[in-house]
Amino acid sequence: MDLPLLPTELLHHIARHATSLQTLRTLACLNRRFYAVFDPLLYERDSQCPHSAAIDWAAKHGAMEILKKSLRHGAEVSLYAPGYTPAGETQVVGGWYNPHVNPSKPQHPLCLAVQNGHVAIAELLIARGCDVNMRVNACFSLLCLAVKHSQIPMLKSLLRLGARQDINTRANLDSPIEIAARQGDEAIIELLLHYGPESTYPTTPQMQGALQYAIAEGHLHVLKPLLNSSIDLNFHFTGRSLRRFITPLLWAVAEEDVELVKMFVASGADPNVYTWGGESVLTRAVVRHNEEKVRVLIGGTDRSRRTQALTRSMDYPDGHIARILLDNGTATDFQEGESGAGDRYHDGCKSVNATLIPPLISAVILGHFDLVQLLVARGANVNVEYHNYIEPLSDWFLGGPLLLAIKLGNEEIANFLRDQGPEEIVKGLSTKFEN
Repeated sequence: MDLPLLPTELLHHIARHATSLQTLRTLACLNRRFYAVFDPLLYERDSQCPHSAAIDWAAKHGAMEILKKSLRHGAEVSLYAPGYTPAGETQVVGGWYNPHVNPSKPQHPLCLAVQNGHVAIAELLIARGCDVNMRVNACFSLLCLAVKHSQIPMLKSLLRLGARQDINTRANLDSPIEIAARQGDEAIIELLLHYGPESTYPTTPQMQGALQYAIAEGHLHVLKPLLNSSIDLNFHFTGRSLRRFITPLLWAVAEEDVELVKMFVASGADPNVYTWGGESVLTRAVVRHNEEKVRVLIGGTDRSRRTQALTRSMDYPDGHIARILLDNGTATDFQEGESGAGDRYHDGCKSVNATLIPPLISAVILGHFDLVQLLVARGANVNVEYHNYIEPLSDWFLGGPLLLAIKLGNEEIANFLRDQGPEEIVKGLSTKFEN
């Protein structure tokens, strides 16, 4: 007897003894009669498996009817990803963190739905109790997975349902906004910053990490939404292909575009944050001889750092930057304790921090007569005392500008300073320094 002509009772007997789902599926596809017999048995058999193939297929391909049909036939969907404990729970084994990940486990249907952008299926599974903060086998949260695949509607749904951005593991430290910044996806960054309840917003360290990724990857177009998000810019880079220990503002000063500096300052970057080596961002702008950046930075820079920048401006005999600094209230001298000007003792080291030299001393050392005149005209102390190693003298020096000019053999500067009425011998100096 041909197979299509077999009695229904015999077909049920065949179905009960079929050993594979593939066999049942093949039989169900032969004709309508076979479909009516074998299809329900196919779903019932599938529902008895530890992991439902029908639900996985429906989640991956967005087949809502197949998903609902499988659920009606008794298929169960785990509330958590295979191999994981609920989000937030961890376990320490032998002193090591165990993220409960088993890469060989099949992906959870919710992860498949998120990865493929099937919002309705994801929402149905979450409504049935699936963990919106579960992690997939690669240690990504669902939000991270949606960001990686640029699934904006899915992101909106997950955020609306309370998915948190701080769910990551030691195996994957990057948050959703950091991944978006690394990909240069401005739309997703805007979404992560402002969509959903405030409890789901990224943390300050995550936004700072995103800023570093955007800079490291050259995605400068995503800086604006980050800077508009009240991010704390007063931190030091921690890697991500960037030099460590420099601040975002210091990085911006090193770039060609002055608008970057303006953006960072307008967003709260403090020019006085400590930088590696002690060189301020204003001094860095002076060293780069960028007058416009100097104008942007000087207003927020403190007294001491302004005077340090003035010292470095003595390197440029045209005096343009020095005049900008002086016209904006920069003091021509350090206050007591701000520099090495009054330090009569040394440790035998010949290294000199150029930012700690009084501006007038620096101008004298460099032999820039016009700058000496400018500083004196703006109130520089012609009796300022300085003690340090002077490279052009190849020796240690203790004294003031006049004595330094004499020792350096700069008669023009020495005569000018002498006319200002300085003390011929600075108090406390030995007569061996006299000419």
